[in-house]
Amino acid sequence: MTPAQQLRRDIETCELPHLMFEEHLTALKQRIDDALAGFAPKVFRVPGPSRVGKSSLIAKLSRDYPETRNAGRRNVPVLVVRVPHSTTVKLLPKSVLRALGFRVRGNMTEGELFTLMVEQLDLAGTRVVIFDEISHLVDEGSRVPPRAASDWLKTLVDPNPEEQRLGVTLILFGIPRLERLFSANDQLRKRACPARNFLPYDASDAAQMTAYDSCVTAYARMFAAAGYPIDVRPRVLTQQSYLLTGGLIGVLANFMCELAILMAREAPRAISYADCQKALECVSHAGSPHKLAFEDSGVEDAGVEPAALKQAYVHVLASSSASVPIRKKSGVK
Repeated sequence: MTPAQQLRRDIETCELPHLMFEEHLTALKQRIDDALAGFAPKVFRVPGPSRVGKSSLIAKLSRDYPETRNAGRRNVPVLVVRVPHSTTVKLLPKSVLRALGFRVRGNMTEGELFTLMVEQLDLAGTRVVIFDEISHLVDEGSRVPPRAASDWLKTLVDPNPEEQRLGVTLILFGIPRLERLFSANDQLRKRACPARNFLPYDASDAAQMTAYDSCVTAYARMFAAAGYPIDVRPRVLTQQSYLLTGGLIGVLANFMCELAILMAREAPRAISYADCQKALECVSHAGSPHKLAFEDSGVEDAGVEPAALKQAYVHVLASSSASVPIRKKSGVK
């Protein structure tokens, strides 16, 4: 493996412990610990744009609460369920059972599937179910009405003494469209905590931009350690990459991977501004199309206007139908 290939591998497997990621991770782990300790089940939702880092967060939670075996009995305290496209009410319990590694007969009725799912969750000791891409339930043209989908979710949360089962805590991940599940069902909404919006870094917020810059710096250090220092002023690299990403760390990681791929057959050398421009040919531009990244001639003293950075952020949110947060002005109570 060449140094550039090893660099690419390191970037692809790197999990940056950046500010937004750590804040959500800490909050969700506290709630999972509560559920495992026997506190009342809750519903949490984490809406956010694609490439913001939701999958990495789910993967980390799954690793931190692994499946175990005790005296030959399987224990799955936290179960991750991926909701497929074009799902139906009947496919929802199938998805849960498949996540548990259970084979489902094709001739089972909807009621039988639900009963089997409940039994298997209890046998596995599952107290938290994380649904990934739950927004597929409210995709355009979905065969599941939002009210029916939200009613189904509510049945998992509510304890049912007659069936001798505990309710489970739900953590729902998806794009902002998942809010339709809650707007369609007042009962589910009242059982749920307010949404924990997982948003990209906002360039107009100094603390958030510092956190974004720390991610860029971390990747730049990886390149330098591999013998491929990025010969672009740190401020320029941060601003230009922000135009590309709109604050999405997943897109930043893609860009850094493409830089490493570009060096695949190159001996260790400095990476130029022109190399950054070349790498963009294989990266989807997430920011505003009105101001593209690295489109300038590379005059490094020319900074990016704050309005252009904000426009990149707003474009990412608008593209995923997310609202732009209203920030409180300092000194205003």
